Amino acid sequence: MSAINNNLKRTALYEKHVALGARLGAFAGFEMPLWYTGIKEEHLAVREKVGLFDLSHMGEFFLKGRQAFDLVQHLTCNDVRRIGDGQCQYTLFPTPEGGVVDDLIVYQFNPEEYMLVVNASNIEKDLAWVVKNNTFDCTVTDRSDELTLVAVQGPKTNDLLKSFGIKTIASQKAFTFRRLKVSGHQVIVAGTGYTGERGFELIVDNADATWLWDSLVAAGTEFEAQPIGLGARDTLRLEMAYSLYGHELSDSISVLEAGLDWTVRFGPEFIGRDYLLKQKEQGLERIVAGLVVQEKRGAPRHAAPVYANGGREIGTVTSGSFSPSLDKGIGLALISPEFAEIGSQVAVDIRGKRVSATIVEIPFYSPKK
Repeated sequence: MSAINNNLKRTALYEKHVALGARLGAFAGFEMPLWYTGIKEEHLAVREKVGLFDLSHMGEFFLKGRQAFDLVQHLTCNDVRRIGDGQCQYTLFPTPEGGVVDDLIVYQFNPEEYMLVVNASNIEKDLAWVVKNNTFDCTVTDRSDELTLVAVQGPKTNDLLKSFGIKTIASQKAFTFRRLKVSGHQVIVAGTGYTGERGFELIVDNADATWLWDSLVAAGTEFEAQPIGLGARDTLRLEMAYSLYGHELSDSISVLEAGLDWTVRFGPEFIGRDYLLKQKEQGLERIVAGLVVQEKRGAPRHAAPVYANGGREIGTVTSGSFSPSLDKGIGLALISPEFAEIGSQVAVDIRGKRVSATIVEIPFYSPKK
């Protein structure tokens, strides 16, 4: 498909997506594949088999120096002491006022060397934030435009990556990573992903992008691997109730309100610690909850109002979509805690009509089931 905007950036795999007939669209300043054959088909392919995602629009910062650990600990709300070399940690950059600059994954090579993988839409903002708060003996290098990241996700991931050349992949645990040589190419293999399925994210220099993609496609042929666009990536993450910046996370929604209290370790000092501790002690006035629409009358959408049974507005939808796995409309909503009990009945605005919905336990979907 032809280009839609010459001002948009392209990943090193852009021509591959064009050749595959991808429906391209603008996302975070990039021209990215939204889907190839269709969101539902690609979504189910990941749940049932295995899919390949080009996520090279994501940002990668490398921190190196005597106080690299101290900088990461200062910037993030999770406790970096809880991971060791070759391990990853999901965490967030809080603001002093308790909001969120971004969520990210920290990769520890050693206490003097880290990689931070951040959201594509926030690369410039995140880099400025890290540099602004770097009062430590540590250098910060942005390699976002130099690296290609391809995710392999789905129950047949181990089979595909073993065929690709990583014979020991089945023994690698989630949230660990290795630097390996595969067919003479340097690859970072990380047990991370955004789908809830068994999966890995592979990072290489842009010069090796075509080799990586073509090799994964060839290895995945016998396992019916499919390329997956950003449309299915969003429905997959929503079924798992994974937060998305600009939806469940923002500078006006705190880490605790987003339901990510498990990422906050109040032992170490970090930016925003005092605010979050005070908020925890005083209690939350709104929280993120999951809801399922009772009728097959569409799906809730971002920013749609949510109402109590009596008709009072109690919050808004932060993310919503049709769930291909559950065949239902699902959504996450930021609402008053008193209405967030499991089983509570609410209503959500769908195309101008109030449709009944039930507050449910999240995640909506569990691969283990």
